[in-house]
Amino acid sequence: MRLSAAVRFLLPVGCLLFLLLNPAIAGEAVLSRTEFFLERVFPTLFPALCLSGMVATSSLASRLYRFPFGVELTVWLLGMLCGFPVGARTAYLLYKSGRITKTRAEFLCGFSNLASAPFLVGVVGNALFGHPAFGVLLVGLQGGCSLLTAGVLYLCLHPSCRGIGTLPAGERGLLSAITAGTRTAGEVGGMLIFFGAAADCLRKSFPIAGILPALWTSLLEFSAGCGEAALLGEGGKLLAAVAVGFSGLCVLGQVSAVTKGELSLLPYFGGKVIQAALMGTAVWLLV
Repeated sequence: MRLSAAVRFLLPVGCLLFLLLNPAIAGEAVLSRTEFFLERVFPTLFPALCLSGMVATSSLASRLYRFPFGVELTVWLLGMLCGFPVGARTAYLLYKSGRITKTRAEFLCGFSNLASAPFLVGVVGNALFGHPAFGVLLVGLQGGCSLLTAGVLYLCLHPSCRGIGTLPAGERGLLSAITAGTRTAGEVGGMLIFFGAAADCLRKSFPIAGILPALWTSLLEFSAGCGEAALLGEGGKLLAAVAVGFSGLCVLGQVSAVTKGELSLLPYFGGKVIQAALMGTAVWLLV
């Protein structure tokens, strides 16, 4: 507990000192990540959050929920299509409505909070590596490895995955979906800007080449980590796959934000470690 308290005190103090001593670097990093969020992330994230909230509480989804593992399949598909943090947010929404247990919600967070397929193909595959086919490969590997991760977590957590009833009518509606989506988009944006700026500051403060900056950048924020991995050429594909699988501390913070601290992050963190190992191994064998 003392070590944790010391870290919580020293980390923000260290960041504040860096900000005071290097205002130009810090300001440029924050501006760069803010532009990245507003131009590349928000235009797809905000509608995805609103629409996924409507889908998760729709009558059709409620029919799917009645089948065993219907909730798992629906939330997983939303995570694959819409990206972070839709999977975790949908799991939390179902938990807060009383439809699923806390253990089941934590189980869902462990494998359904994923990078969106359009982002992997368009940004990572095409824009960063210049090979859209690599992005398609990442989509397939992420889907397969996340399902394998779900199997491991199921054996560890033993959640009840039976069918559930319909959601109350009061929990549906366009206005509530837009309101919740706006709030969540702001929380996600704050996390992405903070961790992305921290990664940029580290890279500019220690301008060394090679795998080390790609590793610490991936640990903080996975999209910036993929950008660093792309600079390594073909050899960076393995690191990019691991970065996508682990997703970085930024997404961990997003999950904590959208679940309001009411769900344990251990299943999520454990699931991401498993998925990173599986994706790295798969790319090492296939590429």
